[in-house]
Amino acid sequence: MGTIVKLTPSQVKFSAAKNKTILESALESNVVLEYSCKNGSCGMCESLLLAGEVSDKQERVYKAGERILTCQCKPGSDEIVIEAEYYPELAELTKKIVPCKVSSTSTVADEYMVIKFRLPPTASFAFLPGQYINLHYQGVVRSYSIANAAVSEGIELHIRQVANGVMSSLLFNELAVNTLMRLEGPLGTFFVRDDDRPIIFLAGGTGFAPVKAMVEKLIEQNSKREIHIYWGMNSGSDFYSNLPIEWATKHENIHYVPVVSGEDSQWSGRRGFVHKAVMEDFDNLSAFAVYACGSPIMIEAARADFVKNGLSGKHFFSDAFTVSK
Repeated sequence: MGTIVKLTPSQVKFSAAKNKTILESALESNVVLEYSCKNGSCGMCESLLLAGEVSDKQERVYKAGERILTCQCKPGSDEIVIEAEYYPELAELTKKIVPCKVSSTSTVADEYMVIKFRLPPTASFAFLPGQYINLHYQGVVRSYSIANAAVSEGIELHIRQVANGVMSSLLFNELAVNTLMRLEGPLGTFFVRDDDRPIIFLAGGTGFAPVKAMVEKLIEQNSKREIHIYWGMNSGSDFYSNLPIEWATKHENIHYVPVVSGEDSQWSGRRGFVHKAVMEDFDNLSAFAVYACGSPIMIEAARADFVKNGLSGKHFFSDAFTVSK
C-alpha cells in the first residue's frame, strides 16, 4: 500500500510508492511539483514537511518541521503532508518521446551551436516556453532548454561545446542536416507565471536559451510588463545572439544589460558577476519576479543576495544547468 501525500495549500492528494521518491510518484500521478535537475543539486524541489516522515538516499530520516528535497526523499509513513507548489498548467502537458530531424545548424561565437529540429506532423508535442527536453542520440542523453516559444517553429536548442563532452563532441563533430534523433519532454517547471510583476531575467551562458523562449512569448502576447534581461558571459565575444539588443531597441519595456566576468581587454561594458549587476541597478527587489537560468553556483548566489535585497523567495524561479560529460 502506498503513502498518501497531501499538498498544501492546494489540498491536492496523490499516492506515493515507498520505493520511489516523492517527486517521481507525483509526476507519475500527473501532479507537477517544482523541480529542475532531479539529482539534488539545484534545490528547486525543496519543500517543508508538515506531517509524517521521509528518508533520503543516505537514509537520513526527516520529521515534521524540516525541509526536504522531493527528488531525493521517499515516504517513511503512511501519510505525509508537504508545503509545495502544484502547477496545473503543466499537468495538462503530456511528456513523451518523439523522433526529430535536424533542420539546420550554426556554430556561433566559436564554442556555441544553435540547432533547429523539425518534428513529425503527428507528434502533437506541446510545451511552455522555459521548459527543457532530454535529447537522445547514439545512446547518449543530455538535457537542453528549449530556445523558442512556438512548437510550430520546431525545436531550437543552444549548446555549448564542453571539453571532452560526449554529447557535445558528437554534435560539434558529426552533426548533419536530417540527422535523426529523439527528444523527450517537456520537462521542468520553469515558465513565466501569470501576474503583473516586472521581470528580471538572469542568464548565464546558454541559460539565455529559455530566456529567449520566454521573452518571445511575452512579445507575442504584447505584454506591457517591464522586462530586464541580464546576460553574463566570460568574455564579450561569447555573446552569441544579438536578439536582446534588437528587443530593447524595438520595445520600450525591454531593457538589456550584458555583463562580462572574465578578463577581456576589448570589453567596455559592465563587468563582474551578472547577479551583482542587478543589485547595482536596483536598491530593492520586493516588487519583482526573477527568472534565473545558469549554473547552480550562480543561481544560489543570486537567490541569497536577492532575498537580502527584498525579493520574496516565492518570486524567485530558476533552472539550474548541471554539466555532464
